[in-house]
Amino acid sequence: MIKSLNTLTWKELSAMDREQAVCLFPISALEQHGKHLPLGTDDFILAAALDGVRSDPRLAADYLLLPALHYGNSAEHLDFPGTISLSCATIVNIVEDILRCLAGHGFKKLVIINSHGGNSALFQAYSQEWRQRLGIRVYHINFFVSDFLSEAAPLLETPLSSDVHAGELETSILLHAMPEMVRREKIEGTDDVLITLQDYYSGWLSSEYTPGNGTIGLPTRATPEKGKTLLTYIQNKIVNYLFQIACE
Repeated sequence: MIKSLNTLTWKELSAMDREQAVCLFPISALEQHGKHLPLGTDDFILAAALDGVRSDPRLAADYLLLPALHYGNSAEHLDFPGTISLSCATIVNIVEDILRCLAGHGFKKLVIINSHGGNSALFQAYSQEWRQRLGIRVYHINFFVSDFLSEAAPLLETPLSSDVHAGELETSILLHAMPEMVRREKIEGTDDVLITLQDYYSGWLSSEYTPGNGTIGLPTRATPEKGKTLLTYIQNKIVNYLFQIACE
């Protein structure tokens, strides 16, 4: 069962088997998502995914859901108004401070559920160091910049390597989960931008590839039906991972 940490008392938490409990830390971003999706797209997708996960009967262990961090490292989108980006050092310090507190209270597992690709490499780079210094395992469930979505590729017309930002996948999910958030009239064929980011360059800026737009993908291919299937896929994938982590 997933319980929200901020709804419990310290006494209730004290009675829990903290060595076996699994802490969940959702992290997203606040950044531009083209002219048709809101700045909070990553946050809204993550919240929609967790809404379905919370009630899943397969999660019988003790899972504690921490309040989410709604900001990430979004330097690649800073040329667009409204993007709020935390520095790498700030994010590391925030996560490390939380880990230090959890470790001090006897917790042994933290799962970062991350819906923004720009955060992924940073968490992965620090996880081993955090385990060595703080004695707590840090797991990563990354929606993007990982193989998390690989089995969902047949659901999309856009290659996953080119569906980078505000494209078919993200637009489809919001069309299903929060259709009122999508500016449908802004989805035009001229806003489709199909590129493949190179593995040997990580300093890309969205304003370079899609000036005046912000989209990197094919939002014109998005449908609510695809979004429903994709969201179910994401929820099942999270549940399977959480079940495995609890058994370790």
